[in-house]
Amino acid sequence: MNRKAVVALAALVIVSAAGPALAQSASSAGGGVVSVQGGGFTAGANLNEAGTAGFKTGFSAGIAAGYQINSNLAVMGTFTFARSETRGAALPGMIAAGTKTNRYLYGAELQLKAPLGGGVSPYLIAGGGAVTFQTDDPGMRHTFTKPAGKIGAGLSIGLPGSNVSAFVEGAGWVYQFDRFGFDKTQFDITWSAGLSYRFGR
Repeated sequence: MNRKAVVALAALVIVSAAGPALAQSASSAGGGVVSVQGGGFTAGANLNEAGTAGFKTGFSAGIAAGYQINSNLAVMGTFTFARSETRGAALPGMIAAGTKTNRYLYGAELQLKAPLGGGVSPYLIAGGGAVTFQTDDPGMRHTFTKPAGKIGAGLSIGLPGSNVSAFVEGAGWVYQFDRFGFDKTQFDITWSAGLSYRFGR
């Protein structure tokens, strides 16, 4: 599935799911939301078919802020930083194996929740934004930015007697990696745990 198809699919999910959720009472669990999270990062696809050019597993850390419209729907702006190293024998010198690379993943998303009771809420993510790729070498830094679609899922558990929730989440960013002699649809994956706080009652 190419990048345009993924972005279109994410938009379709947002439109189809947001309508019923917005029709519900906005007084249910409404309020501003902020969150922090951290965990792992991996590139879900190699840069070539032979698997001799790719990235090692790394780490990620992120923040988000948005609005909980009701118990089923939240709109969030997100920013995630991820770092990993290149691996493989088929990489050009500018990103030779062992080169540290950074990714800045940012955008907006809808979180579509299904409260189960007891503060437990599994949720789906659909949205989009951009991915900025950067080699971590100040003397010879290479940077590019691409539009990206985002999909994912998570599980949130509210802490009793507070507006704080703990959550675990997995998310994928799809974009076109067309630099350094490669032209591949890339799927970057983050998995993380974090805490969120909802303002209001």
